[in-house]
Amino acid sequence: MCKPAEAEHRETAASSAKQRSLINGTLVSCTSIFFLICGLSLTFPQMQSRRDELGCDTLCYGSMTSLRGALGLVGTAVIGRLSDRNDSLLAKSFGSVGKFGGSSGRRGCLVLGIIASLVGCIIAVTMNSLLGLWLSMIPGSFLQHNFDVFKALLSEFHNDIDNAGQDESSPTITPSRSNSVGKLGMTVGISFMIGPMFAAAGVGSTFQSATYISTLCILLSGIAIYFLPLPESTKSNKNAGISETQSNEFTLSKMIKLQTPKTRAAMTLLVIRLNMALAFHVFNTIWPASLKSRFQFGPTDHARFMSFIGITYAVSQGLVAKRMINVFGAGGKVYGIMLCCMVLGIGRYVAFHTDSLAVVYASFLFIINALGVLNTVITADTGAIAPSNEIGSLFGLLQASESAAGMAGPFIGGMVSHYLGKDAPLMAVIAIYTFLFFFVSWGYDGLVLSAASHGERKETKKEI
Repeated sequence: MCKPAEAEHRETAASSAKQRSLINGTLVSCTSIFFLICGLSLTFPQMQSRRDELGCDTLCYGSMTSLRGALGLVGTAVIGRLSDRNDSLLAKSFGSVGKFGGSSGRRGCLVLGIIASLVGCIIAVTMNSLLGLWLSMIPGSFLQHNFDVFKALLSEFHNDIDNAGQDESSPTITPSRSNSVGKLGMTVGISFMIGPMFAAAGVGSTFQSATYISTLCILLSGIAIYFLPLPESTKSNKNAGISETQSNEFTLSKMIKLQTPKTRAAMTLLVIRLNMALAFHVFNTIWPASLKSRFQFGPTDHARFMSFIGITYAVSQGLVAKRMINVFGAGGKVYGIMLCCMVLGIGRYVAFHTDSLAVVYASFLFIINALGVLNTVITADTGAIAPSNEIGSLFGLLQASESAAGMAGPFIGGMVSHYLGKDAPLMAVIAIYTFLFFFVSWGYDGLVLSAASHGERKETKKEI
């Protein structure tokens, strides 16, 4: 008679332990990404003067941007796949360095990202030349994708909690996933704002001193990773990654075939991510010049504007997104995404054509909040459709699509502007958001949300 009670007690204790792991993992992830982004962004205000000093002209900078995009395109996919493998050499070496032991592909990729960032800083300090400028950019662009790895890690924590067993009447887990993603995104927004603010206040007044402080921040980020707890699925099965005999469902070739509900859902998310990134990069080809021609924007104005964007994005991810998702609910999520697409299209049009700087700031207040809500929803749903041993691959592939958009977007924007007029890129951006509006209306509910809920029920039944 007492066995069922004892079993229920053990399940409750296990569920509580997984909840604590999620809370601690979120805290450590936010701490690590905070120091990492603060350190990297601390050098941003010095980069333009450093490029000028070393003779890096417009062609040089454009070539570096293209190379950075190409490295990111390959690196995000590679790191995403490696983070799913807990039996790899990386997992058994760098991935075993941690307070709680065990071999983890995600921890290995995080440590590798820290090392790559440190190598970039060392090259930047020791090689004061144009070659050093190029070489310092390569390690981090290729291997440092810690933000995406942290998103996959938090999704794995949530999958562990789901697999502990939820009945059909339990509330949806989406707000919980969105909460974790929102905290991580809020931390990134704050750190992007704090780095340039410290630099503007005189902390790291030269590139050399800024790089030294950046190195210290990156080291603190690595120390935080040492205290990162591992998900239960990683600790209980060291070979949790895709084995040689298994096939990863989330590869581009399989997603294009659209053979399963999950690949169709993943392809839907990829189309949305790709178009969002493409709209951003096409718009960015005309936006800085527009600010300068209308408002005579200088470096101080840009720093102030970027700080505003950083704090707005942080508030959006940490506070607005969660509340908006709760307001729309599970049934109204599609309408929420469609509303965000409308705000993005209308907001960019208004910001580009107004002659009032106050209206520009007001427009971007709505734009950044819409982006924050949209990114939070999509990231949460991405984690819900993939099993723990394939989350990293899916996040890596989606980020690779954004890197591809980063390479193609400026070229497309420049060509459209050259042949169709200076306002043509803005029309292209509005056309992209219009397409996303109807695309989400047509397929998001049936393709993404249904696959996510089906995957959660399947995993739970399998565990039971």
